[in-house]
Amino acid sequence: MRKTAGVFLLSLLFACGQADRVPKDVLAKDKMRDILLDMNYAEVYGRDQGIDTVRVADSIREENVKRYYVQILQLHGISREEFQHSYKYYEHHPDKLEEVYKEMQEIVKRKREVVDSLERKEDERKNGIPGRTRRDSLYWPRADSMILTLP
Repeated sequence: MRKTAGVFLLSLLFACGQADRVPKDVLAKDKMRDILLDMNYAEVYGRDQGIDTVRVADSIREENVKRYYVQILQLHGISREEFQHSYKYYEHHPDKLEEVYKEMQEIVKRKREVVDSLERKEDERKNGIPGRTRRDSLYWPRADSMILTLP
């Protein structure tokens, strides 16, 4: 009885240590995250092309997106079959796929914050807002706007 309980506990400890790992023939979470992130960017880029200028048929957009997918897989050095096998594994393990998507969301959020801050700085530079000083809740006018011209 003790041997059976010991073997059970040992196998339970071993299984718990393997919970976060993926099999060797499956892409690691980081690699899968990067590929899926690139594919999402390609999807957005492929779908948004031509909106302002010329109407593009959906079939042509789909072909463009497929072409981008092939290029992304080549960029990451994996085959279509390797990706599909790994994606099926993650589909069957939704907790791991959810972790991958959460990491993707964090990356997109951080990139968005950087882009927003750069856009804000550019707007401030163009509009001259940094020259203002703040007193209580009012903005004091810039020195060059203090010139009063009378008729």
